[in-house]
Amino acid sequence: MHEAFLFLSLLKEIESSLKSYQPCRVKKIKLLVGVYSGIEMDYLQRVIETLKEGTFLEETEIVTERDPLRVFCPACGKEEICSHSQAKCPLCGSYTVEIRGGLDLILQTLEIEREEEEGNEDRADYR
Repeated sequence: MHEAFLFLSLLKEIESSLKSYQPCRVKKIKLLVGVYSGIEMDYLQRVIETLKEGTFLEETEIVTERDPLRVFCPACGKEEICSHSQAKCPLCGSYTVEIRGGLDLILQTLEIEREEEEGNEDRADYR
């Protein structure tokens, strides 16, 4: 159920950040969903399609992509993707790692089109 809360919070943040670009329309949004975020992808998709109706995102393409668990290992000095269920270094097996990705819902890209200048697109990368 937290998927709905997260999406509604995201809606508010996007709406607030667009105030200086008005009038505009949001063409595309790309979300990174961490594999260990606790967010169920199918449910999130249903929530998005339901809750964007009647909002400024109604015609917006919203793309979701899984963000893998990434760890930094001080012993190896490398950041790697973990393909197993434990936060440990896939190279040396150390559990003394810093988690650097795969836990959050991230607004990665927000593509807008300013209505006053047809065809003028702005794109922001939030990662």
